[in-house]
Amino acid sequence: MTSTDIKKILIVDNEEATATMMISFLQEAGYYCKAASTPKLAIEILKNNHFDLVISDMRLEGMDGLELIREIHRRFSSVDTIIMSGFPGVYSYSDVIKAGAVDFIQKPVSFQELQAKIVRVDQEHKIFRKLKEANKKNRLALAEMTKVNELLTLEIAERGQMQAELTNAHKEIEAFLYSIPCILIEISTDGTIKRWNTLAENILRVKELEALGKNIYECPISWETEKVNEHIAQCATEGVSKRLNEVRFTSSQGMDGLLDLIINPVTDVGAKSSSLIILGTDITEYKLMERQLVQSQKLESIGQLAAGISHEINTPAQYVGDNTRFLETAFANLEKVHLLYDRLLEDHRAGRPIEPLIQTIGAAEEEIDFSFIRREIPEAIRQSLEGIERISRIVLSMKEFSHPGTDEKTGIDINRAIRNTITVAKNEWKYVAEVATDFDLELPPVHCLVGEFNQVILNMIINASHAIADKVEAGTAQKGTIEVSTRRDGDFVEIRIRDDGSGIREDIRSKIFDPFFTTKDVGKGTGQGLAISHTVIVKKHGGTIDFESKLGEGTTFIIRLPI
Repeated sequence: MTSTDIKKILIVDNEEATATMMISFLQEAGYYCKAASTPKLAIEILKNNHFDLVISDMRLEGMDGLELIREIHRRFSSVDTIIMSGFPGVYSYSDVIKAGAVDFIQKPVSFQELQAKIVRVDQEHKIFRKLKEANKKNRLALAEMTKVNELLTLEIAERGQMQAELTNAHKEIEAFLYSIPCILIEISTDGTIKRWNTLAENILRVKELEALGKNIYECPISWETEKVNEHIAQCATEGVSKRLNEVRFTSSQGMDGLLDLIINPVTDVGAKSSSLIILGTDITEYKLMERQLVQSQKLESIGQLAAGISHEINTPAQYVGDNTRFLETAFANLEKVHLLYDRLLEDHRAGRPIEPLIQTIGAAEEEIDFSFIRREIPEAIRQSLEGIERISRIVLSMKEFSHPGTDEKTGIDINRAIRNTITVAKNEWKYVAEVATDFDLELPPVHCLVGEFNQVILNMIINASHAIADKVEAGTAQKGTIEVSTRRDGDFVEIRIRDDGSGIREDIRSKIFDPFFTTKDVGKGTGQGLAISHTVIVKKHGGTIDFESKLGEGTTFIIRLPI
């Protein structure tokens, strides 16, 4: 386990299996864990034992997770809390944070993600604790200075000694501040740089002596200057904290990286902002891990499709095998007749009577059903070739769908990508729907992040099949239809995915692209599919995603991508 101050964790969850798995994982990671099945039991445990962190489910007996979090913060203010829920749509992320939780995690829990959140919370609290300790030392130093001034006339002889002590205390504070493992910059409200620690030097490529006294709005810092300066100005004007996520910067090695920045106003006795503190954390490695998590989620989707794909391959493979065995038997029977024909030819050349052998050949042909074999062999060969072609098509589709792609957009054949995705998802839709395609064959290549585009189409096809399945299970329809079409519209390509499923209710249409919102039963949906699709199409590709729906008649999703 990495060096951490979070050592004792209390799990509050009425699902014993979930709590047991979490405790097992966290104990393997080096944490001491205990479980409580009810809020009442959790409060009793916290009365008698100190815990650094409480991870609570949202739905509990007697009170919900937010009420428990508020009670914990009221009674045990030093305990941090994380909310987890399989029903995130009831509360917003803002509700969770306002209640006092430091973070939120979706159930079923990804243990790697959970550990990453615990480590992140621990690191942030170390930073703020160090700042708090530094502030406390400052106050103590100031109090000592006040005392010295009051006693100065009586203790003039001790002034030199006290001055030396103050100087040492100041050096200790400076050393302490400069040892904080994050960027620490202090500026006046007009932007003059007053403090610039070693990590700021190393990450932002500006030496302390070059930065001190210079205006931060004019300092050549290798980050997104316009965005950062705008938030600094807002913090100075409004006197409230500002947070910037994923600020791009260029490292000393010339590599691109990402920073999370927090800009806090420092208030004096008159409650006026006297300066601003900028704290920065290099999250480049964290974002790389996040990208790996996205890829693992894609592999998870592939794993979920694997059983269906193996079934799709097994069927043609089975009749290829059956036909091959038939050809093996037919060849052996034909070989017997062929040997008789060889004897017939020899007897005819030797002038021996051939009538008896002709009768034998006729009997042999009748025994092996010669006419049936001649009729069925071409059909068996045709079916075998068709089966092999079908297997090849499925394997090729899966290969192209699962290709990790690159971080850069590349020109792709949209129609081919959609066709491959439909093929690999066949086992998801074939029992409830037929799929019809209407592709514009004149479409030019479209620049996309191929892996993420495939994931969007997969989400749409699976959602359409689930919508139709709900209607079929309700007994209102037999098999439904999923129609996928593409066309060019000016400088855009338009993709329409229509189903004749149950449609989307009017009261939830404004929420369907919200993270964690789902109408599916527990275990069937995470509420991430459409949210991820919206992010990929709108934010990463500069396109649009919208829908048209009629309750009971179906839904059409419309994706527009710039060519």
